[in-house]
Amino acid sequence: MPDPASLDYVASPLGRTRETMEILRRTLGLDPAGYRQDQRFVELTFGNWEGLTWREVRGRAASLAAARERDKWSFVPPGGESYAMLFDRLLPAARELQRPTVLVSHGGVARALLAALANVPQHEAPRLDIWQGRVLVFEDGGYRWV
Repeated sequence: MPDPASLDYVASPLGRTRETMEILRRTLGLDPAGYRQDQRFVELTFGNWEGLTWREVRGRAASLAAARERDKWSFVPPGGESYAMLFDRLLPAARELQRPTVLVSHGGVARALLAALANVPQHEAPRLDIWQGRVLVFEDGGYRWV
């Protein structure tokens, strides 16, 4: 395992990811504020559906909800973002990482990174379970959970 001080640390600028990163760094004996934030790692946005439950979405827009279920990768919620759009936003940021990095982000970001970095087929990536509180490690063109 690499020395924690040798790693790069990046977080989405949203509050819960910053809080998680600061707890992690404090636990490792590092300066809690010694990381950078990158807006490109914010969560997928559901636009007009933001804050609604899936039950509410299905009740208000059944045909759109069904269209999303058929093609989660390419579907764009009204005023929102598709996984394909998220992928395009994330890929340059991921390519800029120059050394082993601890990234604290979100489930949608993890799914898009699985397609970008671990060769998970795009139609499968949005359907994968992302485990909160577990570490997803990308290495050698694949991934594993720790």
